[in-house]
Amino acid sequence: MISIHPAYGASNPSLRALIDLRSSILITITAVLLFGCRKDEVFTSDPGAKLTLTEDTILFDTIFTTIGSVTKRFTVRNDNSQAVHVKVTLEGGTTSRFRINVDGSAGTTFNNVEILGHDSIYIFVEITPNDNNPTNPFIFEDHILLTTNGNEQKVLLVAWGQDAHFFHPDHAGGGFPNYSIIPCGAHWINDKPYVIYGYAVVDSLCTLIIDAGVKVYFHGGAGLWIYRSGRIEALGAHDNRITFQSDRLEATYSDLPGQWDRIWINEGPDTANRFEYVNIKNARIGIQCETAPWHPELTTDGRKLTLNNVSIRNCSTAGIYSRNYRINSTNLLVADCGQFCAALTGGGQYDFIHSTFANYWSFGVRQDPAFEITNSFTDIYGASHVGQIDPSSFVNGIIYGNNTNEFKMDLDNSVPPTFIFRNFLFRTDQATNDNGHFPDQSSIYRNQDPGFADPSTGDYHIHIGAFAQDKGVVSNFIALTDLDFVDRVFPPDLGCYEAH
Repeated sequence: MISIHPAYGASNPSLRALIDLRSSILITITAVLLFGCRKDEVFTSDPGAKLTLTEDTILFDTIFTTIGSVTKRFTVRNDNSQAVHVKVTLEGGTTSRFRINVDGSAGTTFNNVEILGHDSIYIFVEITPNDNNPTNPFIFEDHILLTTNGNEQKVLLVAWGQDAHFFHPDHAGGGFPNYSIIPCGAHWINDKPYVIYGYAVVDSLCTLIIDAGVKVYFHGGAGLWIYRSGRIEALGAHDNRITFQSDRLEATYSDLPGQWDRIWINEGPDTANRFEYVNIKNARIGIQCETAPWHPELTTDGRKLTLNNVSIRNCSTAGIYSRNYRINSTNLLVADCGQFCAALTGGGQYDFIHSTFANYWSFGVRQDPAFEITNSFTDIYGASHVGQIDPSSFVNGIIYGNNTNEFKMDLDNSVPPTFIFRNFLFRTDQATNDNGHFPDQSSIYRNQDPGFADPSTGDYHIHIGAFAQDKGVVSNFIALTDLDFVDRVFPPDLGCYEAH
């Protein structure tokens, strides 16, 4: 409907007439363009007039029950010179778990779909399993049948479905993301996956125990929050690791950073949070451990985070971000993050043995080093603080990447930090000749290629004869096996992997 200002409608009727005339002309021209210049299409009845299909199978990787899949599509092309009529049928009909859309129309049967000569149409496919099946995984199959002049062609539809434990937010966030509370004493056994929407919270004085082999999947923006005085024990095994990752399981998402938020751990009593034989990938921040940010006056307390045989990869911001926290680690790999692999800030206490911090981030320009340690921080109120770094050690490790400087110390000596690096390989242009932090200069190695197997594919094993081989030191706290559970040979190699 054309709207004219009231003044013109009352005082200038000739303008209205002119507009009506122009509208009539436009309609006439449009009709000529649409119909006058189009020849009648000739439809062939030849039973040999086959269609060209870009796919013969549409496969959906593991789809969780009640969660819809991505939309996939394929092209149906008519390479004949004449047009064809095609009947398109979803064989499972209305009871099928699959849904199809043919060139913009949803349904299960489409009669007389026209495809002009040397033209094509799109068919779109989705699935929601919507089934609580105790068998994991289970398979759904159906077919799309295309009939052209009695000639039948089929496209197979296959989806792997899987039931899961779901956590949906039922509390308002109050400035934080909406969340659900995990019951006190929760014990996640390896019966089926755990899928988290929003934040799932381990509340104060509660403990979450996660068994070997459990897979925890996070929807977009979701996270796990171990609130003040809560605790987590994620105890995998070398042949049955625990996984934390996104709920997008298609191959194109397998290494895509930033798909979920983080594991956030606050302070508490001196009982440790423990992660053993755990893989964490594709988050914004893998693990963020800190005293509660709304209490910036808190100093490092007795709570520890233990990371033994843990891999953290492809985080869009940081693999580990700590503030005023204690971390003990053996055989740790943190790789390929958008800013830091590890940012240890505001004080704390750290013991890292056989760690590899390798940053070959390929999703854009990265300005930050792979590893940074500082005793200062700015709180959420904008105030600056300097914390104490209690006696700490970093032994038998590698800090390397594709930037010139991958190592940074940013220290305020008004509160003297006490930490040392020993038997460590750095890529850095920062000085490492301070005997206070590098007491054994003969064990500090700079800007030598460690000998990673293939950084471009994220393979940070080291090959036989690599520079990092045999450069480690033996101590009472040395790990007898590496991240792959391969026996260490003495003298051990630098990093989380033993050369083989």
